Amino acid sequence: MENKDKFCKPLKNVFGLDRKHNQSFDISNLRWSGYTSGGMNLAEEQDHTYSLANYLADLWQKEIDSGNKNNLPDLYIVQIAIGAQGITDGYMWNPTYEKKLIPGVLGTVDISLYPFTVHILSLIGKSLNEQGKTPEIMGVHWRGGENDTTASAELLNNSLKKTYYALFDGFCDALGKKVPIVLHKMVSYDRCLDLDPSGESLEKLHYINGVFEQLSSENENISVFDVCDAPHYTSGIRGNGIFIEDAVHYTPQTNRWVAEQILNNYKITKLYRQKVVI
Repeated sequence: MENKDKFCKPLKNVFGLDRKHNQSFDISNLRWSGYTSGGMNLAEEQDHTYSLANYLADLWQKEIDSGNKNNLPDLYIVQIAIGAQGITDGYMWNPTYEKKLIPGVLGTVDISLYPFTVHILSLIGKSLNEQGKTPEIMGVHWRGGENDTTASAELLNNSLKKTYYALFDGFCDALGKKVPIVLHKMVSYDRCLDLDPSGESLEKLHYINGVFEQLSSENENISVFDVCDAPHYTSGIRGNGIFIEDAVHYTPQTNRWVAEQILNNYKITKLYRQKVVI
């Protein structure tokens, strides 16, 4: 983030979990604090980025500050992300990944993300109930998995869908109920061709998106979000107007647009119900 876009003063109505007090398997109580654009990713040390989480926090607070304080509830964000991670064998999201928690930046950080996430999610209800708040789970947003295109076609066919079910069932069990899960369609087509001009990785990316569609069709609580619906999407150019030059990371405009869709969808479908939202 450019300095002008960073927000280091804790937000009043948006809360998060900072790494310093919450990045541990040993904690039994979560410590929430006013959200800032740095320090709130419980996995990788990846701060002050133009991310979906940071934009959603900023937009939510600005919406309240603009006059919706009595209508829009407080927002609690749990962000757990490490770049370049899939769910197949050897990646940190795989449920069988050896249990460990080594903090740090990408290249150093090494965390068994599934059991860690389940541990954190299992503490949310207790944490907010002790504050006298009844949480409403707005959704678990899943963006990632492109690196699974390096797995064999046989492995993907045999285990990808089952592994996603294991992940999402575990998240829901930890939260105590079946919650909305939003799968962000993977559209980094240029990056796939950069790494594999043969087109095999691109075919696997389409296969993974097909699994997302299957999960959505089989489960009422699972849906697929397509960033290509953004008004600034442009076909025929590298990155399609939604990625920066590396064709991997969204532009700030794209991250902001996705955050706007989440905020607007909440306002439309929830009719500003008076609850705490996660």
